[in-house]
Amino acid sequence: MKSLNPIKLLSVFSLLLGLSLGNTLFAQDQYKLAGKPELKVKGTSTIHDWEMTSAQAQGTAEMILDGGTLKNVKSASVTMKTQSIKSGTGKMDEIAYVSLKAAKFPDIVFTLTSYRTLDNNRAQATGNLTIAGTTKPVTFNVETSAKTGTVQMTGEANIKFTDFNIKPPTALLGSVKTGNDLKLIFKANFQPVTSYSKN
Repeated sequence: MKSLNPIKLLSVFSLLLGLSLGNTLFAQDQYKLAGKPELKVKGTSTIHDWEMTSAQAQGTAEMILDGGTLKNVKSASVTMKTQSIKSGTGKMDEIAYVSLKAAKFPDIVFTLTSYRTLDNNRAQATGNLTIAGTTKPVTFNVETSAKTGTVQMTGEANIKFTDFNIKPPTALLGSVKTGNDLKLIFKANFQPVTSYSKN
């Protein structure tokens, strides 16, 4: 049996390795938060349920896609101004900003630490969430889709005020009390800003 020339064998191996690396690099892109993300905080009180919403945030992510499927998120960071969260009621906003220590800690920041794919469009995104100067790990249940270069994400997570050393706000001399449990909900689009070349 005729053996393959070692030089030719090395050339073939190098070619295959190059193609493999090229495909991996091509699929691994840098993304940025685009448009107006929808970020909500939902809670309860002794009077009624409430929610506060922000449509202002900045963020970046490094993602790996296979066709129209998001395979992995290697890194991500999102920053939102605390005072961008609005309830529609000025007095409630003032109380919230005092509780969140917005004057001292103007930013709410989420930094991804791990991303676990559950199936083609569901995943768990775990990261460090910093609110009012306190950082705690939080896991979001996430659903994703990728269309025409845009990665769409929706997700939610449950936290507590006291997780972040925040006393649940009160109003009207303490007669109205806010519940400790909160639900965070987001909807965001990420668009590529840099693609690695195959060459």
